[in-house]
Amino acid sequence: MPQPNVRDLIVAGPLANVSLAYRNMSYISDRVFPIIDNVSPRAKIARYQKGAWFRDEAGIRASGTRARRGGYPVDFVSIATEEYAFAKEVTDEDRNDVNASGAPPLRPDMDAIEFATDKVDMKKERRTADLILNGTWSGVAGEDTDGLWAAGSGNTFITDIRTRVETIRSNTGVKPNKLIIDHGTYNSLKEESTILEKIKYTQRGVLTKELLAALLELDEILIGEAIHSTAKEKKGGTDFTAKNIWEKNAGKGMGFLFFAPPAPGLKRPSAGYQARRQYENGQVRRTTTWREPAEHQDVYEVAEETDILITGADLGFLWYDTLLT
Repeated sequence: MPQPNVRDLIVAGPLANVSLAYRNMSYISDRVFPIIDNVSPRAKIARYQKGAWFRDEAGIRASGTRARRGGYPVDFVSIATEEYAFAKEVTDEDRNDVNASGAPPLRPDMDAIEFATDKVDMKKERRTADLILNGTWSGVAGEDTDGLWAAGSGNTFITDIRTRVETIRSNTGVKPNKLIIDHGTYNSLKEESTILEKIKYTQRGVLTKELLAALLELDEILIGEAIHSTAKEKKGGTDFTAKNIWEKNAGKGMGFLFFAPPAPGLKRPSAGYQARRQYENGQVRRTTTWREPAEHQDVYEVAEETDILITGADLGFLWYDTLLT
């Protein structure tokens, strides 16, 4: 064997430009309901009761008489914003050691901010999903589809959607324009023959969110693919028990059909809203840092003050157990 053997002399160390991190690639909470910015923490949304607006009350006014009259009751939906926050410390030792020869390619300060930001994002995703999955929509707490949205014989996806479009329209005068489905349901629908038959003459013949939205005459389809771990923290960070955020029952799938306008406005109905309060500098999310001298470390905190609320339960419809019964 030739000497020296260079490979045997290489000292193993971390690569300077490669690292691994697991995190959700997609959160949809900010795209579900319109966002109302810069609200008071205890504001109210005026809501015109729909009954008066759908009564046919106009009539012929005879000469010298008064026109028929009527009114419309208004109530209020209360907003109660709360601040959600998470913080991560960075020690002087970590900050100094990361520059040492052979140190892993970590960026302690930036990593801390990204970590805290992701915690706030995940909390909002779960709050939005929980509100929808546990709400009473169009008078019911959800419809069990008995797994009939899975690809195969007897699939009822298109029929169910069209039926509940009519449910919402006939109860509100408004056609729903958005659909949320979990990632598992979306993957199964990609193989469903009744859908593929309808798109087979499109450019690629492959189901996408945009094609599915066009097929259903909706503005947007959102895919809920984020997960969270229900495991308790253990030393070493090997603890992990995955749970899909956008499911009522684990592994069984969901769908939520609803109406939401592109932006908040006067006399605009919406199944829900996200109210968000601005901080002193006009930002809707605050990153704060402070020094803890005794511990020789800095702390980074990310915070956001929001409320996510149902404002029109008759403008949504929930299905659960779309994949498995």
